[in-house]
Amino acid sequence: MSFKARQRTKKGEQMDAINEATTMKDNDSKTIQSVILTRTQELSEKSSAEERKQAKPIEIDGGNYIRSVAFLVDGKHIVSGGEDRQIRGWRVEDGEEVGMPMEAPRPVMDIAVSRDGKWIVSGTKGGWVTVWNAESREKVTEFKGHHVSPLSVDVSPDGTRIATGSQDKAVCVWSLSTGQQLLGPLKHDDWVVAAKFSPDGCLIATAAKYRDSIRVYDSQNGHLLVNAPIQVNSNALNKPLAWASDAKKLFVLSYDGNINCLDASTGTTLSKWPIHTGQTGGCIAIANNGMFIAASAGWSVSFWNTTTHEQIGPVIEFTHDVWSMAISVNDDLVICGKKSITLRSLCDILPSDVIQDDSPDEQEHPIQLAKSQKNADQEKDGLKQSLRAEEGSSSNNARLEKNVKELRNELAESERAANEQMDHLCELIGSLRADLETQRMSSNNKIAHLQQQNQELRVQLADSRHKRDDTANRVAHLERINQQLRVQLAECQQKADRLIRIIRAHEQKHHCESLYAQGRIYDVVDTLREIANTVDEDARANKLIVDWLAEFMHRCVMMLERVGDEESNTDKRDEALAAYSAALLLNPSNPKSVLTKWARMVLIGGSTDEALSAAAKFKLPRVVVYRVICDILEGDGRISEAIECFQRMNNELPEDTGMEDERAQWEVEFRGHYVEKLEKLGDTARDSTKHDEVIEYYSNALSLDPTNHNILLKRSNELIELDPSSHGGYEEKHTALHGMGRHSEAFEAFNTMLSKLEQSPDPQIRELRPQYVDATSAIRKAVEKTIRDMPRVLIDTVTGRLYDKTQQAAAFEELTIFDELRSSMTTCTRLDDARIQKEVEKFYRYVMLSHKWQPNEPTFQMVENTSIYVLPVSLTNSKVQRFCELVRYLEFQWAWSDTCCVNQLDKGVQQESLVAMFRWYRGSSLIVVHLLGVLSGSQEVGHLWRSIWNTRGWTYQEYLASEVVQFYTEDWKPYLGLDVFNHKESTTILSEMAQAMNFATQELATLQPGLDKAREKLYLASMRQTTREEDIAYSLFGIFNVAIPIIYGEGNQAVGRLLEHILTRSDNVTLLAWTGHSGSHHSYLPADLTVYNQIVPPHVPSPIEAAE
Repeated sequence: MSFKARQRTKKGEQMDAINEATTMKDNDSKTIQSVILTRTQELSEKSSAEERKQAKPIEIDGGNYIRSVAFLVDGKHIVSGGEDRQIRGWRVEDGEEVGMPMEAPRPVMDIAVSRDGKWIVSGTKGGWVTVWNAESREKVTEFKGHHVSPLSVDVSPDGTRIATGSQDKAVCVWSLSTGQQLLGPLKHDDWVVAAKFSPDGCLIATAAKYRDSIRVYDSQNGHLLVNAPIQVNSNALNKPLAWASDAKKLFVLSYDGNINCLDASTGTTLSKWPIHTGQTGGCIAIANNGMFIAASAGWSVSFWNTTTHEQIGPVIEFTHDVWSMAISVNDDLVICGKKSITLRSLCDILPSDVIQDDSPDEQEHPIQLAKSQKNADQEKDGLKQSLRAEEGSSSNNARLEKNVKELRNELAESERAANEQMDHLCELIGSLRADLETQRMSSNNKIAHLQQQNQELRVQLADSRHKRDDTANRVAHLERINQQLRVQLAECQQKADRLIRIIRAHEQKHHCESLYAQGRIYDVVDTLREIANTVDEDARANKLIVDWLAEFMHRCVMMLERVGDEESNTDKRDEALAAYSAALLLNPSNPKSVLTKWARMVLIGGSTDEALSAAAKFKLPRVVVYRVICDILEGDGRISEAIECFQRMNNELPEDTGMEDERAQWEVEFRGHYVEKLEKLGDTARDSTKHDEVIEYYSNALSLDPTNHNILLKRSNELIELDPSSHGGYEEKHTALHGMGRHSEAFEAFNTMLSKLEQSPDPQIRELRPQYVDATSAIRKAVEKTIRDMPRVLIDTVTGRLYDKTQQAAAFEELTIFDELRSSMTTCTRLDDARIQKEVEKFYRYVMLSHKWQPNEPTFQMVENTSIYVLPVSLTNSKVQRFCELVRYLEFQWAWSDTCCVNQLDKGVQQESLVAMFRWYRGSSLIVVHLLGVLSGSQEVGHLWRSIWNTRGWTYQEYLASEVVQFYTEDWKPYLGLDVFNHKESTTILSEMAQAMNFATQELATLQPGLDKAREKLYLASMRQTTREEDIAYSLFGIFNVAIPIIYGEGNQAVGRLLEHILTRSDNVTLLAWTGHSGSHHSYLPADLTVYNQIVPPHVPSPIEAAE
């Protein structure tokens, strides 16, 4: 609507109000004023609604670098915080500041407002978290939540908890009322830039700087539920993520400028779309109704529909980067901040269907409140002036009375016409009602008639269904009777068939007896086979037939065997074979005798294949056939054919022949018998220098037993003797010797084989040389790699002597495993680097001693040229001896003790040892702790943490570096009788060590070599003592992973040089927070470490800037 049109509408509405007031002139003045006021208010509200969409942005100068902004729940005020250390309130209506600023202890990093509007929570640099009363602006509670700045704070929906995310890579949950830590720290891989409660408060979503990690935790127990790989922009100080109102989805603005919609329960990406610019994503905010999202990138903000993912409204440009952003409770305002605060209405930008559904008549926009009120006042004043002008003029009053009278007449005429029309309508309604009643009566009669017909049809249908069911029952009954008759008929048929078969069997029986009596034995065989093939189980159940069949078949077999024997004795081979074959066709119960005779006759003029093929017609187990043929071949001296037959059986017959046990037993007997026989034959032939026969015998034996390395060695020697220049014999000899465990001889044979390959005149044989390798170099490389990071000198617990690096390397080559590895890995395909490394590392496992030094400890010079075990008797010598004996008992080869394994007179060796000692302890397989002053008879808990070992400086790094530890009393008994190999797995030990160090066990496990957590490491060292003043600093070299020169005699300058090294390479300014005496190195550094006897210092200095 144009401006002129709106003005005409307003004037018309004013005239209506004047006329209405005029008609009520006779009433009292209070009524007139009420009408004026009501009408004026309506005009004011309409004017406000029209002008609401014409609002301009409000710019607020909020101070230096605004890091966080937020709406209060009343929607009329906002709060901000930034680098000026102030939290300030502003009025939405005009951008004016409200009340006095709240003074924070440090620059403000983030602020949050509780849902009930009672509390404002701020997170400031240095790790401080402050809770403010939103109404009185008084500080309620303040606590140090982190060691460094919290980048994000949030209040739970119920207003009882605070979630913080910090530069210390952790998220914590705190009690809002007391500041007590309820959960955490939940560790992350980098700075945590956002930590947000879900709308129901059950979950916490977090985002880490640069790292690909959006996480969701259970807010009650801290369990990690989701870990999604999405990278965000670390400059998004006011949270690059937002929860959907149903707590089932997360919206994340990623570094690549995309909005990612995640399933909050699984972390899977449901949808993803790019925002309005190619810049990296900044911060994100979601409307309270969940219908749209605001996303920033650089200097601009765009808006997106959460359902369709389409951009709604134009992109808003600002005069500065957007560091922080928030949307009002009614979703009609947005605020952004960095160098200033910009307050912008969304009513003229976004469609009305995505903004909160609040009618303009019910809610007034805060920005337009003043303007609307001003317009309403102007309208009211104009109306009153017009009324007074009308009342002041008598002529106007007369004209007004005339108009009123005319209107009354017109009203009376209208009432009369209306009454006439009403009478006509009443008559018409009466007529319609009469017609409707007549139609209703007619319809009722028709319905009654139809209901009667329906009932009759239902009765007829029920009768039909009853008749149908009776018919179905009769049909089912007849079918059952028919089925029973069928079954009875089948049984009768079976009985009749059985009787017929029995009668037939008896007839065949009498026929066989008749043929047998006539001497027609071969006809009898055919008939018996027919009976055996056709008589079923029912006939066999007839005991008479079964007994006769078995007895008669046995008689026939015996007769046929006698016939065969007689024909064989008269050299009638074919007739004998026919008789034996007929006997075998009857499937005798003990066929071996007949089968042997038959096979012998076949093999006289035939081969093994012919015998096996001919035997296929007999229903005999094939294993029995093969065994009989092998036995006959052996008896005839045909050894090679017997072995061939045996191998053919193994290749052709399946394992499940029904005779597995018998077959297995025969195979073992056959192999053992033939291998022994062939070996003897080979040995006999070797004495007569029949090389070919010898090799054939040994080869046949090896075909039966390939693992017989003794025979393989004999064959290899025969091959070498037959052809000394050939490599094959030496290769076979290497295999045999290696299998016999004679690895050194095997390797010599292998080297000889290589020389034969290299010297061969045949180029094709010389080409075989590259496929063979000597594993010695690979083994030595593995040894060199393994001992590189081991101590310079170790004690061999077998001999008790000191071994330097060269001697350590040579020790492995004296082992049997060295020859076994070289002998087993002769080709490129057999070279197993993993196994070599495993065997080398197993041998070079070493154990280190952690103890309290005592006077007269054995030194390097005392043990350099002798054995530990022959040192003179003393308490200190006995300690090292008992330690080495324990290491050997635990099956370790090497041991290390700082008293005798470090040449204290060699400054270079001393420097190397102090720097590398932490690494040596970390790389050991076990650390044995000797508790001086703790005896085995005292088994009460507490002696460990009170022991003198727990007060020494060097033992601090030794325990911290250890992976596996065993504690022993002064008389070398396990402390408290512990039977676990690693005492660090004992809760009793962990509890005592935590008590001794006054440090939580789980926190102690997080300490790693390096400059991080320097304050905690110095706190633990502050309770330790060393004999030499400089050692308190030198003992920390490995813990801080530093290497600075060792200068014994420098005094407390050692502490100063160590602290200076840590300070110049880290930003941990807490090292400057101490009270006490200054050291001689620098006045700002302490003289000793006892000043660090508090983990959290009372005052934390500001971070050191780059320029400083």
